[in-house]
Amino acid sequence: MFCLRLTELRVPSGVKQGVPVWLYCGYDLEKDDLYSVKWYKNHVEFYRYLPSDEPPGQKYDLLGVHINLNKSNQTHVYLEKTDLNSEGSYGCEVSTEAPSYRTVKADKDMTVYVLPEGKPTIDGIDGMYEIGDYVNLTCVSKPSKPAAVLSWTINSQLVDERFLTPMVTERHLDGLESTILGLQFQVTLNHFNKGVMTVRCTATISQNYYSHSEETLLGERLKSASPDALFGHNEAGPKITGGQTRYHVGDVVDVNCTSARDVRPAELHWFINDKKAKSDYIIKYSDIQYVDNTVSAVLGLKFRVHQEHFLSDGLRLKCTATVSRVIGTSSKETVVGNLRQSSGLHVSENSGSALNHGSGCYLQAWLLWCLVALLWSVTD
Repeated sequence: MFCLRLTELRVPSGVKQGVPVWLYCGYDLEKDDLYSVKWYKNHVEFYRYLPSDEPPGQKYDLLGVHINLNKSNQTHVYLEKTDLNSEGSYGCEVSTEAPSYRTVKADKDMTVYVLPEGKPTIDGIDGMYEIGDYVNLTCVSKPSKPAAVLSWTINSQLVDERFLTPMVTERHLDGLESTILGLQFQVTLNHFNKGVMTVRCTATISQNYYSHSEETLLGERLKSASPDALFGHNEAGPKITGGQTRYHVGDVVDVNCTSARDVRPAELHWFINDKKAKSDYIIKYSDIQYVDNTVSAVLGLKFRVHQEHFLSDGLRLKCTATVSRVIGTSSKETVVGNLRQSSGLHVSENSGSALNHGSGCYLQAWLLWCLVALLWSVTD
């Protein structure tokens, strides 16, 4: 008996705008005959390969899909350039000839990113600040995709969130985004390092570099139904634990999803029958820390089963795990103030009093004056 199977689907998770891309669909016909290979973007066909046609490869115009037909074949599709419209879910579907007429398919997401052209800007800077003054600064990132995540530091120390305004994202007509983050605080002596206060705004661009999911069917049986199962066991994917082999209406589903070990914790999400699980179904647990400095994220799902949860083939639960990597950082550092002081002057944060620590002459004169005043009062 013949068994068609996909061996690999290679779609880059993230590409820089303008860069060409190779898509690869690997399959094993198991001695069967190939009927067609079709490629889809967001479920819309853009390329098909039929060995019986002449020429065998055909393309269909689709926004953001720029195929080089001469370099594409039964396993590969070459996109000679990418733009923001190239982003989406790319799927490969392989079918065999009669008499088996088997079909297998899988899809993966590809995102397109654009790095900012320049450093973020800082508005609201004054040349000098005194103890008690209020600082009100705004940092704006250059347009990018995805939007930058901004952070503030003062003298290389990360700023407490209490002094930050909510981060705002501004979308531009070209599809790029800028991020705005404010910094507001009252100046104290602790903000100065050798009489200087330096602030830095850093813009970080992160890109999801892999995303895996595990899907389980709760009903008559428990089974794996994730796309990764088409290519064999995937150790990078999350694991679902705690599920029973059978559920009835009124039963409580209580399962956990644990991401694979990585240097960064994955972002986990639960889906019930392809719909994102309600927030009150979600249980957040602390990350698992390992001795080799890797970490696993854990996310629980708990809810009572209702009739509408069941589909014709059972209740389907899916957990997705996404890990991001930093693809670009830029920062703007500036001196926002020098403490107003003369040489040797020390400003007290509490009282604002000042003593000259240079020669000590003024201190000696003051003590001498006190002694004279004391003797004068005794004489009287």
